[in-house]
Amino acid sequence: MKTIDKFADKVKNTIEKYKMLLPGDHVIAGVSGGADSVCLLAVLRLYRGQCPFRITVVHVEHGVRGEASLEDAAFVERICREWEVPCVIRQVDMKGEAKRTGESPEEAGRRLRYRVFEACCRELGANKIAVAHNQNDQAETVLLNLARGSGLRGLGGILPVREALPGPRSKGAGVQVIRPLLFVSRREIEAWLEEQQLAWRMDETNRETEYTRNKIRLEILPKMEREVNQESVKHMAQAARHLQKAEAYLRAEAERKYAGCVKEWELGPVGQPAGRAAVISLPRFLAEEELMQEYILRLAVERLLAGRGLKDYIEAHFEAMKRLAGMPCGRRMDFPGGLRGVRRREELWLMLPGEKAAEEKAQIPICGSGDYEFMGCTFRVDFVSRTENLRTFPEKKYTKWLAYDTIKDNVCLRTRRTGDYLIVNRAGGKKKLKDYMIDQKIPREERDHVLLLAEGSHILWVVGWRISEGAKVTEYSDKIIKIQMMEGKA
Repeated sequence: MKTIDKFADKVKNTIEKYKMLLPGDHVIAGVSGGADSVCLLAVLRLYRGQCPFRITVVHVEHGVRGEASLEDAAFVERICREWEVPCVIRQVDMKGEAKRTGESPEEAGRRLRYRVFEACCRELGANKIAVAHNQNDQAETVLLNLARGSGLRGLGGILPVREALPGPRSKGAGVQVIRPLLFVSRREIEAWLEEQQLAWRMDETNRETEYTRNKIRLEILPKMEREVNQESVKHMAQAARHLQKAEAYLRAEAERKYAGCVKEWELGPVGQPAGRAAVISLPRFLAEEELMQEYILRLAVERLLAGRGLKDYIEAHFEAMKRLAGMPCGRRMDFPGGLRGVRRREELWLMLPGEKAAEEKAQIPICGSGDYEFMGCTFRVDFVSRTENLRTFPEKKYTKWLAYDTIKDNVCLRTRRTGDYLIVNRAGGKKKLKDYMIDQKIPREERDHVLLLAEGSHILWVVGWRISEGAKVTEYSDKIIKIQMMEGKA
């Protein structure tokens, strides 16, 4: 791209600063026909003169404006013919998708567009997705996220370059979303198009203030520019860039600290449908600064949800997780995306149960001495004989000695089932496990997650609480099981 004017030079500098385009790239350009996207296509064609890469235009027709939408598609096709750029037209049902998912039409439309862009990347072998976000879009995003209670990441707004959206539909490792117009204003874009004598389409829905973003665009930002500072949009975009730099630094620091205090485990037996858990060591976690605690929690949520539903999380959710970390053992909270937080021992568990809740139905038989993995915990089991050196058995919460002589059936680690009971006195009196849990004030929602050592329906040990009187070591006990719940994986 030759420096033909200040505008083109400004866009060229953005492309080169962030290494958005390299020789041999194949770019999917999202072109709606509006001013921003027509400008995007025009500057990409100019830059192609100095950096050889391929362009394919993709136009997504949302099915909401009837004849006007069809005219937009025809307009984009005509431009592409004139400029000799391949063009793909795809239709989606934005309103139907919003109704199905409960999202706003704006959010549903955005998600569908990127789904189409990613599909085209796979079909055509493209490695870049160019979209036409500009400085005004950045300011709108910052204000919108500020109003929603977003953290530093949300206040940083839109990134100039990012990896393509994650998820099962995206197989394009290395596919990037690029935004060459992010540092120019909408006013600059329209002025440049008029100077170049380039036409564009007007989308009347952009003037409807029923959409939240349109209210910011049409009412709030103009008022700020008139009555607060005429360069409000520019300054908010500059602030967003500073916040992006701070976010990048803090995230890198959080990644390092995350590795030291969080373990990621699969829930349930190997080979069966299972969920995932991020197990946070509270002594290490609580020693961190408050801001770093929030970043560690954000990383845990991102990894568990694998990119799904992160927009539903605001600062209040992470504050709730921090409160949960200070609550008594056994307390629980539920969070967006199906995530469940549970306070256990010196740990905070963030769990995403599997579709069939395999972790709740699993059991692990105890077949001899060794280490056993169950629901993310390691149990060390030793079968020993009573000797002169083993006379006393100290009371420890997570280490128990049981009389193996009294056990007649197979022993396993599992969660509760109907009919479970404890022997609660030397006379052999029984108590239903459910009643015991009620007496101990174990919250109802946590009872299915309490770990048990069981012999049939006889519960030998409610892990973290008591053992059965029927399994206690006595002076007559010869063979003994020592079982210890370890602090982490062996």
